[in-house]
Amino acid sequence: MNEEQVERLCQIAPKYGLSLAHEGLIITKVNDQTTTLDTTAYMPDQFIDLLAQIIATNMKADLWQWQ
Repeated sequence: MNEEQVERLCQIAPKYGLSLAHEGLIITKVNDQTTTLDTTAYMPDQFIDLLAQIIATNMKADLWQWQ
């Protein structure tokens, strides 16, 4: 991905219930969870799939920890 794509992704993410922060080409936060995801290692569609997997994993963890 390039910096323009990363910026656009961070802008549209809230539309899908996702909060992203970045510094250059590195995603530094996903829904307030600190991370260091280097977007240069991914094509845009691959990175979106990775974000979907992260969210799915968090949802599963929340489901099993629900009281």
